[in-house]
Amino acid sequence: MKSKLLYLFLSIPAMIFSQVPIPNYYSVPGSHFALVTSSSPIDQSATGAGLTWNFNTFSQVDTDIDTYAAPEPAELSTYPGTTTVLTVTNSASEENKIFTKNVAGQVSITGISRVEDGDNIILNYSTTNALIGTFPMGYGTTNSGTVAGTFTYVAASGTFTGTINTAVDAYGTLSMNDLGEGAYSGAVTRLKTEQNLNLSIPPFSGTATQTTYTYYDDSDGKLVFRTSDLNISVPIFGINETISLMESLLPLSTLNISENYFESNKLTIVPNPVKDVLNIHLSQNETISSIVLIDLSGRQVLSINDHLTSISVSNLKAGMYIANIATDKGAYSKKILKK
Repeated sequence: MKSKLLYLFLSIPAMIFSQVPIPNYYSVPGSHFALVTSSSPIDQSATGAGLTWNFNTFSQVDTDIDTYAAPEPAELSTYPGTTTVLTVTNSASEENKIFTKNVAGQVSITGISRVEDGDNIILNYSTTNALIGTFPMGYGTTNSGTVAGTFTYVAASGTFTGTINTAVDAYGTLSMNDLGEGAYSGAVTRLKTEQNLNLSIPPFSGTATQTTYTYYDDSDGKLVFRTSDLNISVPIFGINETISLMESLLPLSTLNISENYFESNKLTIVPNPVKDVLNIHLSQNETISSIVLIDLSGRQVLSINDHLTSISVSNLKAGMYIANIATDKGAYSKKILKK
C-alpha cells in the first residue's frame, strides 16, 4: 500500500507539468496572421513550466499570409540545400521569405530575404546553415551551433560569422485579445531562437542580433503567435536600428485547412499569372474536394466544393490571391496572381 501511495504522489507532478512537444517548425500553409502593435510592452523574459502570458493589448495594423513552395531553380542556386520556401505577404504585396532545409525533421535556415520600409535585408547562410533543431522538439531541448555566409543591407554588404542558439524554453497558457475572429486562450509551448552575428565589410565591421519567439498550440500544433527583434549596427554607414515584429494567428484562416502539410512540388497551377481559367495539376493520384480563394485582406472570394481541376476566375479583380486546395490526401496552398 505504501509503495502505491508513493507512486501516486510521484506521478502527480508529472501529470501537472506534462508538456506536448512542438510537432513541426512551420505554420499551417495559408495561415493569416494579424501584424500587431501593443499599447504596453509585452514581457517574454520568463522561462520554465506552467507560465502565463497575458497579451491582451494588441491592435492590428496589417495582415500577413504564409504560403509555402518548393524553391525555384534560381533560389536553389542562391540558397543551396533549400527544400521549403516560406513567403510572408502583407496587404501591400511585400514579400518576406525564409528559406529552410528540412531533412527527416531536422530544420535549418538557409536564407532570409526581408523587406523593411523599402530596404532589402538578405542573410545567406551559404557557408554554414542555421540549425533550428530536429522536430518534434520537447520542453528542455536546446541546440547551439555556428553560422556563416553573406549579407546585404541597404548600402552595406559583406560576410558574416556567428552563433545560433535555440531552446524550447517555456510552456504554459497564452491569452490574446480579440482581433476580429475571437480572443485566444490556450496551452502553448514556446521555441526561442537567438542569433549573434559579426558582420565584415572590409576594412569595416558591424553586428546583427536577432531574437525570435514562436508559440505553438498544444492541442493541434498550430503556430499561434510569433515575435522577432532584429538589431543591425554598422557604424561606418550610420546604421543602428532595431526592427520588431509581432504576429497573432487569425484562427478562421485555418479552419478549412488540413493538418497534413503539403509538398508543393506535387501541385502546379497554370497559367500563373492567370486571366480567365486556372488549371490545377497534381503529380500523384489525388482527388480534389474543395478549392477556396482568399484575397490579401483575408476575405473569401471563391469557394468550390467539387472535384474540378479547372475553375474560372474571370470575374475576380486583378491582384494577388491565395488558393487553398484540399484533396483526399492533404492540403495545398498556392499564391496566384490575377491579371
